[in-house]
Amino acid sequence: MNKKMLTITAVAALVGGTASYAATSDDVKSTDKEWADESAPATSRMSNSVKKFVEAQKSNAQKRKVSLKSDVLGRRGGAQKGALDYAIKDSDVQKMKVVINDVKTNDIPLPTVSGRYEFNPNTNQKAYWLNGTKVSESEYLSKAEKREKKYNDSKKTFVSPRTAYLTASEIEKELASSETKYITEYKEVEPNLSYGSQDYRDYSYILQKSGVTSYAHNNGVKGQGVGVYYNEGGCPPLSYVNTSYYTRLGTCPGYATHVIGVTRVLQTTAPEAMIYGIDGVNYPTNVSNYAQPIMIGSQSWSFVLDDNGYTSYDAVMDNYIYTNRVVEFVAAGNGGRQSYIGSPSRALNAISVGAVSPVDNMYVSYSSSKNSIALNDKPEVANYTSFRFPGDASYTVSGKTYNGTFNGTSAATPFMAGMTANMLSQHHFLWWHPEVVKALLIAGSKSVENSDYDVDGSSRFLAGIPHYSSFTWSDAYRWRFWQGENNSNFDSNKEIVFTEYSIQKGKHYRLAISWLTSGEYALANKNVAQDIDLSVWQNGTRIKNSASAKNPYELVDFVAPEAGSIEVRIKRFANRSTSEKVILGYAFVKVD
Repeated sequence: MNKKMLTITAVAALVGGTASYAATSDDVKSTDKEWADESAPATSRMSNSVKKFVEAQKSNAQKRKVSLKSDVLGRRGGAQKGALDYAIKDSDVQKMKVVINDVKTNDIPLPTVSGRYEFNPNTNQKAYWLNGTKVSESEYLSKAEKREKKYNDSKKTFVSPRTAYLTASEIEKELASSETKYITEYKEVEPNLSYGSQDYRDYSYILQKSGVTSYAHNNGVKGQGVGVYYNEGGCPPLSYVNTSYYTRLGTCPGYATHVIGVTRVLQTTAPEAMIYGIDGVNYPTNVSNYAQPIMIGSQSWSFVLDDNGYTSYDAVMDNYIYTNRVVEFVAAGNGGRQSYIGSPSRALNAISVGAVSPVDNMYVSYSSSKNSIALNDKPEVANYTSFRFPGDASYTVSGKTYNGTFNGTSAATPFMAGMTANMLSQHHFLWWHPEVVKALLIAGSKSVENSDYDVDGSSRFLAGIPHYSSFTWSDAYRWRFWQGENNSNFDSNKEIVFTEYSIQKGKHYRLAISWLTSGEYALANKNVAQDIDLSVWQNGTRIKNSASAKNPYELVDFVAPEAGSIEVRIKRFANRSTSEKVILGYAFVKVD
């Protein structure tokens, strides 16, 4: 008889969404008990669909008669040398296509180090501090390179998700082999090139509107020295690619149309960044060893799941960022205002990207808005979509056509990644610091026009659109980071305190912090491991604070009441795991 293979697949959309933040007012902070009461109960290490499959197969006692001419040794059965008859359980042959995620965190010793950077675009002067001491640019970058090499030499190879066809018993055996393995149903990605409104604009118009042309390209900044990778189901025909800045990692499974749009957006935004294409849900390892090191990931896809929880896909991405220090941008969803963002856009360390129209700076109607039950506000940023590439030839494969246009949050995500590649090319201080990059993008965002779009965002503040001038050409901005083991950097009062000088009365400022959490902890506890707050003081009076309990970032937005200096206080309100590292970034932006 023909053995049956049960392959259960579901559809995942290439998606994106909107953005929201923690309240930046003086709101009362939730206690740890209140937080625990909001948490979801512990979940199985099987997704719901896998669990149903396993339970159904275990309860299936049906046996089938299978006749074979001979066994594996060539022996025949019966006196007449007839067929060999066997009884086989259906549950032993029926299989499901699954993804196996190992969420074990790669625990690497992290020496205590802090860094500080200031840049004045008017004079083109850069200033660096290392562990509180001012150093030259060459000394800072040399020590940073040596520190990164030592870190990478001690790092184990990252374990990417693995796809397999497994029976119920094989699934249980996989789970029994490790307590950090999770198994989910394989999700088939169905790419789309367009959503909703067709208000397309030439890519040159969008680059100009976002400040990329004026503040990056016209100053010779085009992503030089930076690598960006993406995961896509297929590769672009080379006629659409600048092959001097494109590397295929692995074999090409066949041409596809969605990846053409992703590549075109990346290569027009950061034309000299090296683009690395990868098939499927895989993560590049040894990222610093490439000719142009891989520092950014751009994921124009997201799984639309059967629940809204924090998943093992999110945990794996969180671990990847936590360990490899790659900035990851993930499309949040194209399901509309009332839809949940997808996964792994829910990852705490990733930066979710929503979509706004280049015509009116408003969230587009299809951009997903609702947060997951992971309790963190998502997405963090939104950016322009609806790109048109004049002169691009039409291309059709597998019933889908690329005709020179590309929108959805699938387009906003590589645009955000390309902008960031330019930023890292211009400021090497940001290399291997996704925590600083996230803080900078949050602080450097400008408001959208329809600020009421986000269904469950903060009523006090909504995320906006990062403009290139805001985070690289402001006349006053300063960045910092702190790294080390769990007991490092914070003083006996559980604080990091420092002073910002040259504050002007009546001027608008935005300060943000961001920190990383391991995916292993987040998945087990549905929580950030460290709860860190941010406040600003002047002349002994608190001007503003941000003290959410749910987010791995905080933001304060204020107008300075007096000239002079301000005191910045970063306080670790809760430290729920002493094995978690301190990986904390800070950004200061003068808005006007």
